[in-house]
Amino acid sequence: MNQYALETLYRSLDELAPCEREAGEYPNFEDCFREVLDVISLEQPDWAAQVQPLRAASRPQLERWLKELLDGEEIASGDLTQFAVEQTLRRYWKQEGRELEEGPESDVCPVCGARADVAYLDKDGFRYAVCSRCDSHWQVSRILCLRCGEKDAAQLEYYPYENGYRLYHCKTCDGLLPAVDLREASKLDLAKLRAAAAEMQLLFEEGQVEES
Repeated sequence: MNQYALETLYRSLDELAPCEREAGEYPNFEDCFREVLDVISLEQPDWAAQVQPLRAASRPQLERWLKELLDGEEIASGDLTQFAVEQTLRRYWKQEGRELEEGPESDVCPVCGARADVAYLDKDGFRYAVCSRCDSHWQVSRILCLRCGEKDAAQLEYYPYENGYRLYHCKTCDGLLPAVDLREASKLDLAKLRAAAAEMQLLFEEGQVEES
């Protein structure tokens, strides 16, 4: 996995113009989706063959994928489909992202209802969850699994990566949460964090990490 290429992909996707929501609806989703596919093909040429069938998706198919994602389900058509639909949905929500004074002690975003995909520790060591869809962030406890609520420190571990990046793991539910410690990293860079997250999770799945 090329972390630099993934970082470039995330940056290019974030540079796409926002798509406008209307009363809870997602108009022009088909056009916004195909623009996301264009960026994926450009930044990840090795994925082009997998992207091509997605271009032929019908409107009913896109609506079905969108409903599955909004219902919190995994899209059966595969990881790339899931990623492309998620990134399209982000275009409708990314302007809504905000720093919240209060938030839930879980990974569910109080702004858009999506789940946090990454986290960070600020300069004072406080941990914040970051929403995968709108980038809102809210403070959460350090000793807590945001997925299942586990608070026993013996069940919670983390694996250091590099330059302050780390991967939290809950032994109770097997949940993973990639994060960066801003006391070690120079700044919060979400594109870089999400690219590192993909690599950290892959290394974890392959058993190539050591617990701190």
